[in-house]
Amino acid sequence: MNGPKSGNVYRDIFEQSPIGLMIFDRQGKIIEANDSSLRFLRAGRDKIIGLSYSNLKDTRVSSLIGKGLSGEASDYEGPYNTTVSGLLLQVRIRVNPLFDDSGIFGVTLIFEDLTERKKTEEKLAVTLSDIRIAQEALEEHEVKFKTLFESAGEAIFLMDDRIFLECNPKTEEMFGCKREDIIGASPVDFSPEMQPDGLPSSRKAFEKIQAAFAGKPQTFDWVHCRKDRTNFDAEVTLTSVTLNGKALLQAIVRDISERKKAEEEIRKLNEDLEQKVVLRTEELKATNTYLENTNKDLLTALDELKSTQAQLVQSEKMAVLGQLIAGIAHEVNTPLGAIISSNEGIQSVFRQDWEKLLCEFADLDAQERESWKKIFTKGSIFPDFYDSSEERKNRKIIRETLQNLGFPSSEFLSENLAELGIRIEDIPELVRDIHKDKFPTLVANAYNLSGILRYSNVVREAASKAARVIRALKTYVYQDHTGISLIDIREQMDLVLTLYYNKVKQGVEIRRNFADNSLVKGQADQLTQVWANLINNAFQAISYQGRLDLESSIKDNYLIVSVTDDGPGVPKEIQDRIFEPFFTTKEKGEGSGLGLDICKKIVERHQGKMDFDSSPGKTTFRVYLPLAEKF
Repeated sequence: MNGPKSGNVYRDIFEQSPIGLMIFDRQGKIIEANDSSLRFLRAGRDKIIGLSYSNLKDTRVSSLIGKGLSGEASDYEGPYNTTVSGLLLQVRIRVNPLFDDSGIFGVTLIFEDLTERKKTEEKLAVTLSDIRIAQEALEEHEVKFKTLFESAGEAIFLMDDRIFLECNPKTEEMFGCKREDIIGASPVDFSPEMQPDGLPSSRKAFEKIQAAFAGKPQTFDWVHCRKDRTNFDAEVTLTSVTLNGKALLQAIVRDISERKKAEEEIRKLNEDLEQKVVLRTEELKATNTYLENTNKDLLTALDELKSTQAQLVQSEKMAVLGQLIAGIAHEVNTPLGAIISSNEGIQSVFRQDWEKLLCEFADLDAQERESWKKIFTKGSIFPDFYDSSEERKNRKIIRETLQNLGFPSSEFLSENLAELGIRIEDIPELVRDIHKDKFPTLVANAYNLSGILRYSNVVREAASKAARVIRALKTYVYQDHTGISLIDIREQMDLVLTLYYNKVKQGVEIRRNFADNSLVKGQADQLTQVWANLINNAFQAISYQGRLDLESSIKDNYLIVSVTDDGPGVPKEIQDRIFEPFFTTKEKGEGSGLGLDICKKIVERHQGKMDFDSSPGKTTFRVYLPLAEKF
């Protein structure tokens, strides 16, 4: 595949195919139709594209498409009433479902217009009828019969139940021999030992001859031999005739080698086209999905970051966020760095000689493509990470295995295979029937092209991680300040912990134990501030090293939310002052002393209460809020 237009080859095959090709989407609407299908249907593209299978006039064909959408391939040959042009055609139809990772996403419809062929067959039947009439009048019209017999365009035999008794000149031409080679010979003498269906020619010939003698004319495909033992495909018609009071058989043989060859070429073209369409569709869909999701997540993350920056100084909640901002920036910058790095990796693939990569792929045979596909699939997913010593060991084993199998081994080849996640047990299947000199090119090609999906996976995961942090930050800052709503305490706790993740991920064990019903009614932003203050105080009390228990339980129609730390505790002498305004145990500049006072007032406005108990090694703050259904 060379030249700048090589990328259009599959589309050109689709458009220029002599058979009709259509593609339906998963809703059953026509989204593609080639020129051959439009000519067969005598309809314009504007009348076909968008047409639903449920609106087709012919219910037999719409039923086949419906089966295809449920995953069942099917065939049909017979009359078809067109929907747009209102014609009655004779067609052969094949319906195949299209699959991707999510399941069925559409069907292909392949059909051939058999109208002219059927007319030809009808004409042929008339011709055969004329021949039979001429045979019945043979004694009266011998001269006419002889002229017809000798000038016929098909090979004609007269035979009894065993041997040929007479043949016309066309027979000598078709079988490459003289009349004396044929007369007295058996049909089996001009047939291979076995027919294509695996049955002996002698057995099948006997069955056909007996059926024809029984008054049942036989028309069937047959493989014949010429005198030089070369085979050709033929269509044979056997008819019982009576000559001079004796029952004989008339055999008419037509050479259909060219028709068979054309049908086989069309079949192979259809199979190749279907495979290429499915593969190309899957590749494009996967690539587009990853790129669209990545761009969408990046744009969302940037919009949310701008919105968050504009609000940072607008609320007293920024006192808590100020302590967390470095950790939040780290949580966002880390995935953004991964996104930038992975995007550079994707672009590097396209900065290379990507046309050369596509041409290399096009040159692979079927077995090589199967091996390429397995390597590509492995390389599309990041392998589990392992330490460098294990990686070196795996690379060494792969290199030695390739050498033992007689394949050229290099550090670069074994390094590529190891990085793609290929294990030693995968090697025999990958190299089976692969040319030894071509394997390194095959691996390099799969490695480079699969890199697009590997980097896309990194972008997707990194964008998802950044989005989670941004969503938590946005929810914390932009919750409804006035409206009363139904609130799940578990979700609010998770939101606050997300903001603290970078500070506590290494040194704090967090245990959750929430009641199934943890719903209350209230102002979301105010209650979030309560949990943020209590959790922040607990983290500071244990210096971000220790254990934090978050629990909820139900008692007397109240939801009791507890925040417990295993820090040094609140000294007994100041416990009575803990809720006083401006009272703080923190270092100067670290706290205003208003946090717990504000929390208590918020809880009381929600018709609840707040208390605590503390001793060395355990401090628990409890918030009592009315359950939602009793609010």
